[in-house]
Amino acid sequence: MPKTDLNPPPDPSTQDRPSRLAPSTALVLVVSGAVGFAIMGDSLLYAILPLAAGHLALSPQQVGLLLSANRLIRLFSNTWLGAIFARFGPYRAFVVSAILGVLTTALYGFELGFVIFLLARIGWGVAWSGLRQGTYQSIWAGDRADAGRLMGVMWGVVRGGSAISALMGGFLFDHFGFQITVWTIAGLSALAIPIAFGLSWPASASPHYEEKQSSESATSHASSSPSERKSNQKQHEILGGWIEALSNPLQRSVLLVGFFKLLLNSILVATASVFLADRFQSYSGGFLLGLQVGALAGIVLGTRWFSDLFLGAAMGALADLVGRIRLALVLVFLLCLGLTLMLIIPSNLSFVALLAVLIVSTGVNVVLDAYANQAALVTHHPQLFVGAYATASDLGSAVGPLFAFWLVASVGFAPVYAVAALLVVLTLLNLVMLDARHARLQSPVSEAQ
Repeated sequence: MPKTDLNPPPDPSTQDRPSRLAPSTALVLVVSGAVGFAIMGDSLLYAILPLAAGHLALSPQQVGLLLSANRLIRLFSNTWLGAIFARFGPYRAFVVSAILGVLTTALYGFELGFVIFLLARIGWGVAWSGLRQGTYQSIWAGDRADAGRLMGVMWGVVRGGSAISALMGGFLFDHFGFQITVWTIAGLSALAIPIAFGLSWPASASPHYEEKQSSESATSHASSSPSERKSNQKQHEILGGWIEALSNPLQRSVLLVGFFKLLLNSILVATASVFLADRFQSYSGGFLLGLQVGALAGIVLGTRWFSDLFLGAAMGALADLVGRIRLALVLVFLLCLGLTLMLIIPSNLSFVALLAVLIVSTGVNVVLDAYANQAALVTHHPQLFVGAYATASDLGSAVGPLFAFWLVASVGFAPVYAVAALLVVLTLLNLVMLDARHARLQSPVSEAQ
């Protein structure tokens, strides 16, 4: 199978057309716009499901399981969807993912009980695996030197959908209740379907690499039966990304960084409200600006989502300019500094420090996701590596909340935050060394070091 040019020359038929956006940027905007609509139902649940638990006859434990079920299923579905995108291309897989995402949102509105809610959350997890895979592949259609900016644009648009859904959903829920709110958001989410159907995916969004096979493996392949070859091909598609990533030091390091950065981020998000409650519990003169802890936590988490919208593209463009590895080191240093300030300064300023830490974490996620996206292009199975990286990240985001509260209650905030941050630092330093070695042997993953 011939190797696809990652940066094909522009189509002469389009050179004379006036356009303010490069085709690659337009593709990323449209794809991420579809995902931004599709993700509205998921984001809505984080805002209103705990409030509606009594009305829906859900226990707190069931609410927690529902909000994590979509992440747990992605530990399996990411790899499958990567293989489907590799075999059939992005168009059909992305359309089906968009349809599934909208249907799962609509299911919540029927209020059929915990089991149906759980099935819907599992369905959404599968849909998100496909939607996220599509956004990563849309970035491959652009210039590699521009990957950071495109990654920031993508996450900004997607999280813009999350923020709008949470704000609108909260207002609707207060005035009209759970069911009308869900169906209204589902109606908006349905806009993802015609956008997905209308997409035109360029060949450069689906890179393939020719694998060199030894004469021994070729002979073995020729002598095997068709059923054996089909079984081996299917197994290779499902496990190929993991086998290659885990056997290659650089790719393995990328997976570890993806796991630990989301582990730290999910711990911070999950414990934000209890951290603020702990910091303000002896603050008898009233909370910051007269607000209660719940309002402060809402501001913090809302700002976290909006920071993707306003800072994602800027961070990505800065990474393209100064180097993704270099900027990641600076941001992780600032993240550690902010965590230290959170734990040692007075209550009011600890709120500001927490806000700053979550904003900086946006930059860390964008820059390292951009690095991983480009690292996929130097593998033999780009789509499968993206699936493996997404699974490693989802595992971190699922594990963090599961253990965060128990660990904080046992040893306190400082040890939990410090150990998670240290693991990010160590894995990032390991990635820096391996990237430098890779750059000496071949073309570097990050364009500017």
